Parts: sequence; C-alpha cells; structure tokens
Amino acid sequence: MKQTKQTGKRFISVLLTLVLLVSSITFFPSEAYAAGWLEYANQTITLGTAVSASIKDGDYYGLTEADDSYKHYWHIYKFTMPKNGLLNIYIESLSEQYWWYTVSSGFAIYSTSNPDDIIWRSKSNQNKIHKNYSASRDMYYGSTEIALDGGEYYFAVRQYYTNNTPYYLTLSYKEPFINVSSISLDPTSLSMEPGSQKTIVPTVLPNNATDKTLIWQSNNPSVATVENGAVTAISVGSATITASSADGEITASCSVVVKCEHNYKASYTPASTEKDGAITKTCNKCGAETETPIPRIEDIRLSQTSYSYDGREHQPEISVIDAKGDALEVRRDYTVSYSDHTANIGTHTVTISFIGNYEGIETRTFTVSPIHVDSISLDVFRLTLNIGSQQKLTATVLPDNATDKTVRWHSSNPAVATVNDDVVTAIAVGSAVITATTVDGEETAECTVNVSCPHSYHTTLIPADSNSNGSLKEECTKCGRIRQDVTIYAIDNIRLAKVSYVYNGKICTPAITVNDRSGKMLEKDKDYRVAYTRNRKDVGVHSVIITFIGNYKGTVTKQFIIYPKSTKITKIKPKRKGFTANWKRQSAQISGCELAYSTSSKFKNRKTKIVTVGKNKTKKTINGLKKKKYYVRIRTYKNVSLNGTTTKLYSSWSQSKKITVL
Repeated sequence: MKQTKQTGKRFISVLLTLVLLVSSITFFPSEAYAAGWLEYANQTITLGTAVSASIKDGDYYGLTEADDSYKHYWHIYKFTMPKNGLLNIYIESLSEQYWWYTVSSGFAIYSTSNPDDIIWRSKSNQNKIHKNYSASRDMYYGSTEIALDGGEYYFAVRQYYTNNTPYYLTLSYKEPFINVSSISLDPTSLSMEPGSQKTIVPTVLPNNATDKTLIWQSNNPSVATVENGAVTAISVGSATITASSADGEITASCSVVVKCEHNYKASYTPASTEKDGAITKTCNKCGAETETPIPRIEDIRLSQTSYSYDGREHQPEISVIDAKGDALEVRRDYTVSYSDHTANIGTHTVTISFIGNYEGIETRTFTVSPIHVDSISLDVFRLTLNIGSQQKLTATVLPDNATDKTVRWHSSNPAVATVNDDVVTAIAVGSAVITATTVDGEETAECTVNVSCPHSYHTTLIPADSNSNGSLKEECTKCGRIRQDVTIYAIDNIRLAKVSYVYNGKICTPAITVNDRSGKMLEKDKDYRVAYTRNRKDVGVHSVIITFIGNYKGTVTKQFIIYPKSTKITKIKPKRKGFTANWKRQSAQISGCELAYSTSSKFKNRKTKIVTVGKNKTKKTINGLKKKKYYVRIRTYKNVSLNGTTTKLYSSWSQSKKITVL
C-alpha cells in the first residue's frame, strides 16, 4: 500500500512538473536569474542550526544560471563562513524528491559579492549529495563537505515543483586539518655545564597548523635530557636534542656540549647617584674571587625639555652617564616610563628606575605649551540652495599648527537652514546666517544662506485592472504641492470584432476593442498589447491574449472559432429500398462528413438518421428504407482538442435534397 501511494505521488509530481514547465515556456520571458532571486535572499541561517521549510506556491519562482528556460521554486539562505575551512551540508526529509537532480534542480552556493558567480552546485552528473535512507526513522538524508574561504554566501534549494513535505537543512563549519610544514629551534647549539638547565624555543610553521604538538628526544640521556624543550645537563659529553612533529614527518635538532668551567657565584653592591658599587665573583669549585668596580651615576639628561603643542605624544630620549663618562644601557641598567597623556599641554614627568648593577629612582620633567588661534575664515560668504540640498562649508583656521582648531557651527534660523558640523541643509524657503566660531569664542566667520524651492514632482502610478480603478498622482517631493491627481477607470469591456469564421485557408485576426468604465476606448500598444495563437488559419478554437500595459495591468484571454468549410450534395439517385448520394469533395481541414436523412423536412422526428463518412468519400449508398419520401443533407466536421478533450467542430448543413425511395 505504501509503494502504491508513493507511485501515485510521483505521478502527480511529474504531471505538475510538466504543467509548470509548459506554463513557464508559454507565458514567462527569459530574465537574468540573479536580478530575480536576490531580493528574496533575506533569510539568514546560523551555522550549526537546522532550518525547516517546504517548497510551496508563493515561493520565489525563476530561472537559474543554467538558463535552460525552465523556472524553479527557490529557497535562498544567507550564511557566513567565519574563516577558511569546510562547509558541511546536511539535509534530511521524509520525501526523496529533494534528491531528484537535473541540470539546475538541487542545491547551489553563490558569492554575496557577485550573486551571478556560482561557487558550487549539485546536479545529476556531479557534486551530488547522495541519498541515504534510515528505516528506523523512515527518513531520507545526505551530506557533503565543500572547501570555502571565509566570508558571506547564499545557499539555494531549487526544485521544479512544489513539495508539501518539509526538508531539514543544517550548515556547519569544520576546521581544515593543516599539517606541520617546518620546525626550527633556537638555539641550534648549546654549551652547558653539569647541573644547568637551558630552554630550546621551537617555532612550528605554519602558525595555523592543526596539531603543533612536538615530541622531544635526546640521543644520549646520560649527557643531557630534555622535557618540553627544557634541557638539563647531566654529565660531560655531547648529545643531540631532536624535536619531531606529532606525525613524525618533520624534525629539527640542537647539538648540546656539556663541559666544566669555573662555577662563579656573583654578589652585587649596586651603584647609585651617591655611591660606587662593585661585582664580586666567587668560584664554587676553587673559591677564586674577583671584584669589578661599578662607577656611580654622574648625570641624567633629557634630549628635549620643552615642546609646542602639536597633538602628538612626546617622549624625549634619556641619556645616563657614569663617573667614568660611559653611557649606561637602557633596559640593562635602567628602565624609563612617562606620565600619561604627554600630548596634553602642561608639565610631564619622566621616571628613570635603575636595575641590574644600579639602584634608585630619579625623575626629570618637560613641558608642552599651547599655540593660539589667530583667525578663522569660510570658503564662501553667500550661498543659494534648493530645498533638501546640502552644501559643505570649509573653515580655515590659522595658524595651521594652532593647538585647538575645533570649530563650533550655528544657524540663525534652523527652520530655514540647519548646520551639522560643516554641512548646511536647506529646509524651507527663506534665509539664515551660518556662523563658525573657534572653540575659545574669540574668532568668528559668517555665511548667508538663501533657500528656494524648484518643484521636483514625483509620479505615483497605481495601474487599473478589470476589478478596480487606478490612479496617477504627481506631487512635489520638496514642498508637497500636488500638480495632478487623476483617476484611471477600471477595464470594463473587451470585445472581439468577430468570434467565428469559416475556413478559407487564410489567417484570421479579429480586431480588439477595449473600453474602461467611463466608456473611453483604450489604445492598442499604449494601454495594451495583443498576441494571437499560431496556426489561426486552421479549423479549431483559437486564443487572443490581451496584456495590459502602461496605466493598466492584467491579462485577459478571448477565444474565436474557425469552423470547417461546408459541402453540398451534387447528385442523389433513388433505388429499391434506398438511395445513393453524391457530394462535392471537401478534404482540406476536415476529419469527415455526416450525412443526415429523415422523413421530416425539418429533420426533427425520431426517424432522422445521421451517418458518418470518411473525409475522402464523395458518395454514400443507404439501404433498408421504406417506400417513402426522404429529405437528405450533409455537413463536414473536424476533430479538435479543447482543454485536453477531443470535440467536433461542424460546418453548416447543406441545402437538403428531396427523394422518393422505390
């Protein structure tokens, strides 16, 4: 039973698909696909979060980049890749329709910077998200992974036809696995003494490698051991320390030599600005002792002690000289710090903190002085603007290196013109004075602004249709003045000049007349366009499609009929219990003839009989009749298809012939 239902659903889906394809071919023109769907790409999907939807009428329906002239239903989601990596696409549904691939059906990814640029798509012969089935869940599912750069993208689900069964879509980000390409060690060689420790600093590239774990080994642990880059000297000798990547593919080494030298222990007596110091070294092995004097600090100087304000931070260089005239080294012998906001006007402090062989803290000061404004001017002193327009004013403050060149702006009449920073906006007709003032209020400059209104009209058109009136309104966008407000009356009467024809081998094109509710006749090619079906010289039912344009909208279809050409009886001869009728052959655009005979001249009693004759026949003999007077007539017919059903279109009956059966 389940299989039968699925077969029925598939048949209905295929039938709907054919109807949609035919309608898309017949009624929809070609269009640029990105221009159609981009305005529907307003739903954002968060990576790792599922969304659910079904394909239904009302969804965006348009062409794809394949331009195969068949429209699709679209669902468009916007998503963001946080960085370069893999996008995992997972989809599941109770319906397997979402895995029916064609040239364009399925899934696609587009770049937001260029929506016409397709990054990836699934189709019948490549990039398929293969269908799997879970019997326990009665669910179809599938997934794939795609490498994408960091950034924003659109993800599209596209189907030829609607599907009331929802799908569940999840997009997820996955980090790519990046192998280690190189390892370098610093240093590449070590000289050590027994009992000492030193650290080897590794550099693993690339920086974004997935697993930067290193495996450390010593080829001679009796001489030197290693743990996480920390080398411990054990005994005299040599060893090689090796660092390897987790997969063992990349290695780097450091050679270690362990030897015994004098093991001095040093003690310090720091020097300062008031006294000398000394360094005393004692060897732990032999007790040898040496002493090195440290001269006292003699002079501390700043490279500059005064600045003019320029908005920049100031940090004068420091030089420190000892009693021997030698310069001390910054970061080895002392550190320097500056007070905060040294760009500001005022007195600032430099702190020198002595370290290493020296001790004590010393301070020095420097000053930053302001530069005052002398004048201010504007690039224009009179300005004429239209309502809604803007103009930027340029203020020049001198001197160029003034400490504070901030300008305050003011309008004497904000109802006419406003000023925001240096941009003037015209509001209404009138005049106002814009004033620029220096921050200290000492210097000012003015510009007179005159505002006028050149009317700029905006046209709003609401097209009329066969149900309701429309309107055409022109209104000034500046001041609101209405120049025109016209009612466009609804379409009321659409008539064909002729609704039936008799086949004559010529194309039939009935004229169209369209009136609105006021009785006004609409103009062809201005208010509407007319399209006729093909082969309208043949017998059949033909359509005229009236598409309204300009001030009108909508589409109306009218029909007219071309009937087959009639024939006539050329000869009729009685015989015993019957007769033989001959007629003029009429083979063009007919499927056959119908011969009627009756004892009633009006062919109304129940004795009237109609016999169908092939189109190539020109005579027919009727037998089995009584000795009576009969009336005989003939007409042609053609089988035509109308709304999927075969029906007959008849010519008019010929003039009847009278005969008496023998």
